Amino acid sequence: MEKLFRAVNEPQPGGFIQQSVMEGRAFVTDWYAKADRIPDPEECRRRVGKHMPEMLDLFDSMTRFAGDDPAMIAALAGIDPPPLIPAGCTVRAFTRPRPSMLRNYDFHPDATSAVILRTEWSGRHVLGMSEGVSGLLDGVNDAGVAAALTFGGRHVYGTGFSIVQIIRYLLQVASDVKEAADVLRRMPCAWAHNVLVQDRSGTSVRAELAPDRGPLVTEGNAVTNHQADVEPFPDSARRFDTACALADDAEAARAVFVEGDLRKEDFDDWLGTLYTAEYLPGEGAATFRWRDGSWRQSLAHFEPGERWVVYPA
Repeated sequence: MEKLFRAVNEPQPGGFIQQSVMEGRAFVTDWYAKADRIPDPEECRRRVGKHMPEMLDLFDSMTRFAGDDPAMIAALAGIDPPPLIPAGCTVRAFTRPRPSMLRNYDFHPDATSAVILRTEWSGRHVLGMSEGVSGLLDGVNDAGVAAALTFGGRHVYGTGFSIVQIIRYLLQVASDVKEAADVLRRMPCAWAHNVLVQDRSGTSVRAELAPDRGPLVTEGNAVTNHQADVEPFPDSARRFDTACALADDAEAARAVFVEGDLRKEDFDDWLGTLYTAEYLPGEGAATFRWRDGSWRQSLAHFEPGERWVVYPA
């Protein structure tokens, strides 16, 4: 089983976004057909303006690629996404030898874009793993903030923004952990998700977001796939305990993510580790790792290209 990872440098929305819209249109149409309702373009624009005013001009520029397709416009805005198979994931922040965040993204190769995208939207330079055309699974910005998402472990769905759009917005506007926490406290999230954020100082916070209750944002350095007051699945609890027990040394912990107890290979159940990302917020850099190799990228030195990754059948 193989997956092609690409690295794309597109400072402003252009050919990559347009191609992604074209390639994703059939999936988005089928996906939003499962929704109770599809918000119309004017509603999407109004809600982006209310909750993400800094993104409104970008939203307007990207919707020109969608034409008059309400489902694609809603997807570009990340508004009221219908239910989808959730991913797993483990994230842990470290302060030694320098502030860094290690994350495993656990899903199926067929269900992720596998695009490392560098952008300069609204003057803010951001590097991360793209998803949902305009969203991010994880990333880092030029202010020294890194963020990554995980599934929250509860199948609850409501109105709000997709978590990949929230991660994108956070990295577009936040200059430190405090500003990132403010974003997470006020953004309505459509599904149950956890987020870990770290800035260049080494400070980190964890957030538990859900559509059926208020956000819980606290100091913390690890997240997996459960939230407070809910009995965790055994595997989520095991990975959380393993991550928390690691010494505060990213270099020593790296192997545990890439090939140790935090790696998952249950691809039959759609939960295999697709990549390990190591973010360095102070350097605006990330290294994406697999058992057979790695790919370093940074905001200052970005290398467009392609890499094939092979997973166990």
